[in-house]
Amino acid sequence: MKKSKKELRKLMKSARYKLEVLEPTNLQKGKFRPSFVLLDGYLDLFDTIEALINVCILATQGEPYSPPHVKQPGEDIRKTLELVTQLLPFEEGEFLDEVYRLLNKEKS
Repeated sequence: MKKSKKELRKLMKSARYKLEVLEPTNLQKGKFRPSFVLLDGYLDLFDTIEALINVCILATQGEPYSPPHVKQPGEDIRKTLELVTQLLPFEEGEFLDEVYRLLNKEKS
């Protein structure tokens, strides 16, 4: 039992440093928001949303087509890929690997 408590403390300490991609929101109970998406302001947010929409428009066109309102398709794709890269929760993955190892250790 003493070993289990030690392992639990170790896990809780690790969680403090690894579970950082999502944070609870004060707006709705049980909901989370990304804590790491850094924007330069509202205009940057709007540009990013527009880029996401434009990339979706480009993706639904079966051929190399760019609607007239999509001024910089390459820039929109770049912004979209940058956002997706930020969404990858590597720290949480490391934490889950550690949890998995600890759980398998307990079974042994």
